[in-house]
Amino acid sequence: MPNTLGPAAIKLVNQALEVLKGKVKNDRCPRCEVFDWSVDPIGIDVIPIEGVPAHMPLSYFPGRILLLQIVCKNCGYTMFHNLYALGLAIPEER
Repeated sequence: MPNTLGPAAIKLVNQALEVLKGKVKNDRCPRCEVFDWSVDPIGIDVIPIEGVPAHMPLSYFPGRILLLQIVCKNCGYTMFHNLYALGLAIPEER
């Protein structure tokens, strides 16, 4: 499958992978132990929850989490790395 990411997304993925090299001990899939990943930068829209039991607040500001999505090409195991935590995203202004 050809790479469908644009140049800016490819640069972001490469920078994120470089940051992760210094933080991650094992690059193999924790489920199947294969080293064959698909990597994409994504944004997920979120609604905050609160309380016990968990519920949505009466009023809230929806947000977006910017992530590096990493999917094992063998078994489909999916993990996310927060791009804010990696120092590669600017928080949105409200």
